[in-house]
Amino acid sequence: MKKIFLAGLILSFILCAGCASASDWTGYFSVDWDEVGGYFSEKWKDVKGVFSKEETKSDDILPNSIASDWDKLTGKLTDALTLRDKNDSLPKSTWLPFKEDKISNTKKINKLLDSALKILAGGEAGDLRHEATELREIISRKKIEVDELRNKKIKAPEKSYAFWSMTKEKADKRISELENEISNDTQRLKDINSKLTEMLKNIGLELEPSQTEILLNSVTGDDILQNTIIFSNVKKVVEKLEQLSQNETNTLDITRRYTGMYLVLNDLLIYIQEDLVKNIDFEYKPKLELIKSEAETLRKEALAKSSNENYSEEQRKAFRENVRSNEITIQVTKLYEELLNSQKLATMNSIKALKLNRDLAENTYRTVRSSGELKGLIQSGLKVIDTVDTLTMPELKIFEAGALRIEFEEINRRLKK
Repeated sequence: MKKIFLAGLILSFILCAGCASASDWTGYFSVDWDEVGGYFSEKWKDVKGVFSKEETKSDDILPNSIASDWDKLTGKLTDALTLRDKNDSLPKSTWLPFKEDKISNTKKINKLLDSALKILAGGEAGDLRHEATELREIISRKKIEVDELRNKKIKAPEKSYAFWSMTKEKADKRISELENEISNDTQRLKDINSKLTEMLKNIGLELEPSQTEILLNSVTGDDILQNTIIFSNVKKVVEKLEQLSQNETNTLDITRRYTGMYLVLNDLLIYIQEDLVKNIDFEYKPKLELIKSEAETLRKEALAKSSNENYSEEQRKAFRENVRSNEITIQVTKLYEELLNSQKLATMNSIKALKLNRDLAENTYRTVRSSGELKGLIQSGLKVIDTVDTLTMPELKIFEAGALRIEFEEINRRLKK
C-alpha cells in the first residue's frame, strides 16, 4: 500500500515537472498541462494537510483564510504574470491547432485569475455571504416542499397500511416540521445578515441590515458584495507585498516579482469590474426590457378589456386591478434600470481609475530599479483602491415600500432564470 501511495506521489511530481515545458506546445486541442499540474499540486497539498497537525498562524495583515492559501495565491499570480509576459510575443490569432496565440493565452490567464478570485473572495465576510446565499436557497426549497405536501394532502388517505404511502397525518407532521425549520432558518438568515452588515462596515461598505437583505436579493447585489470583499482582501494582500518588499535581503528579481504580482492584482480588479459591466449590459438589462415590454402589453390589454361591456362588472374590476399591477411592474423595472445604470456608471469610473493605476504598475514592473519604487507604487495604488466608486453603495430605499419590494423580488426571480 505504501509503495502504491509513493508511486502516486512520484507520478504527481513528474506531471508537475512537465507542466512548464509542455505549456510551450499546447494549443487549442491539446491537454492543458497547467491544469493537470495544478490538479496534482492541489491533491499533494491535501495529502500534506492530512498528515500535518500544524495550524496556520494568524497574520498581522492577512485574513486567516488567505494566509493559509498564501502559497497557492501567489503561485497563481506568478503563473498569470509569466503568461502575461509571454503575451507580447504571441500572434493575435492563428488557425494552427498546436500554435498558441493571444486568445488562447488570455483564456489561460483568466482561468488563473478565476482561481485567485476564489481565494480572495474568502475570509469571514465572504463565508457569511456564501452562507446567506445557501440558506436562502434552502428556505426556498423547503417552501416549495410545503406547497407540494399541501397538494398531496388533498387526495391522501387518512390512514394506510403501506408504510411508504403518504397520509394526511404524515403530510401534516412533515409540514409542521418544515415550517419550524423555515422559521429557524429565517432567524438564522437575519442573524447572518446582521453579522455580514457589521463585517461590511469594517471594510468600508455602510449598510443597514434591511439594505444588506435587499442587496443580496438583487441580481447584481451578490456581485457587488463579492467585489467589495475582494477589493478589501486585495488591499490586504498589497499591504503584505509592501511589507515583504521592505526585507533587506530582497534582490532586484524578488522586487520585480512583487511588482509583477501587484500588476496582476490590478488586472484582477479590472477583470471582475468589467465582468459586472458585461452582465449588466448583455444579461440583466435585456431581460429587464423584456419584462417591461411584457408588462406594458398586458397593461394595454387589461385597460382595453376593463371598459368592455361584454365582461361583467366583477371581471372589469379584475382587469382594472391587473392594470394597476402591471403599472407597478413597469414602475419597478424603470427604477431597477436606473439602479443598474447607476451601478454601471460607478463601476466604469472605478475601471477608469484602476486602468490608470495599472498603466503605472506596468511601467514600473518593466523598469524596476529599486524597492523604493515599489513602495511608492503600492502606496499610491492603495489610495486608488480606497477611493474607487464601486465601493459606494447605490440608493436602495426605492425598493423598501411593500408593493414595490414584492415586485422587486419577483423581477429578481425572473432575471436570475
